[in-house]
Amino acid sequence: MPEVKPKARESVHDAILAWFAEQSRGTVLDVPAGYGHLALRLAELGYDVTCGEIEPEIFAVPDLRCIRTDLNERIDAADAGFDYVCCVDGLEHMTNPYRAVEELARVLKPGGYAVFSVPNYANLEKRFKFLWHGYLTKPASRAQYEAAGRTLFNFHNSPLTVTLLAFMFEINGLELVDMRRNDFKPKQLLFLPLVWLMRLAAGCASAAHRRKQRTDLTLRSEVILGGNNLVLITRRGKGSVL
Repeated sequence: MPEVKPKARESVHDAILAWFAEQSRGTVLDVPAGYGHLALRLAELGYDVTCGEIEPEIFAVPDLRCIRTDLNERIDAADAGFDYVCCVDGLEHMTNPYRAVEELARVLKPGGYAVFSVPNYANLEKRFKFLWHGYLTKPASRAQYEAAGRTLFNFHNSPLTVTLLAFMFEINGLELVDMRRNDFKPKQLLFLPLVWLMRLAAGCASAAHRRKQRTDLTLRSEVILGGNNLVLITRRGKGSVL
């Protein structure tokens, strides 16, 4: 297995594993599994891990099974077959993220948990970058597409905001029950007065306006003062606690 992981991905794995360490052991579908770094650590925690990857030939954990899985299509798994599903840095690469969430919800048992990590496009740094540059994710080119073998899954095709993700979860019966950041960016503390002003303005607005704007999500510290990624914990069942 490759020993080097991107620092951001490692911090995401640490945040996810800290949550899994506190849960009852069970079956997990890890997709996209990549080389298998997260899957291996989940197995070491005592979980029964099944892996899916669009490029299964790169998977490098010999003791775990990995099948080819394209999240834009149907997952080759039975309904309600897993206690947990884990999708790390996957949805933003999908050309049809709605289908991906629908399928991940389908294979999850009622009462089971789906754990996602996605880029945090709503922290202060990203908001200012969008204001300055006019895009959420770096522009891609035809040359990059050709160099990638004319495959789209290596690109951020769907830069999903936290409000859109919450909508996707809701229509698929997934309740957002927890939200964690992968790291903390101290330089964003320079903008705390702006955060306070935004929260003050939201507090002065009507409850209906706040619900419409989803300020309960967009102004959460994990989001607006969060790192480059968000870890979102959802549950197939009733009652969101957010």
